[in-house]
Amino acid sequence: QIDGCVVRTSGEPGRAIIKIARGEGADYIVMGSRGLGTLRKTFMGSVSDYIVHHAHIPVTVVRNRDEDNK
Repeated sequence: QIDGCVVRTSGEPGRAIIKIARGEGADYIVMGSRGLGTLRKTFMGSVSDYIVHHAHIPVTVVRNRDEDNK
């Protein structure tokens, strides 16, 4: 069984998600990705990239299948 919750917050998305995961005692983070290109990601940043590198727990990033076919 997988339990989860929805939490509304504000602030910088990557930091907010990690803070909430700690506060909720999460064991794992699963998140989506918009599939930005390398150049766009460099200039805009990537929430999923930030979380993968800063989370204290395992992270899975799931890409949109439609984005892979463009």
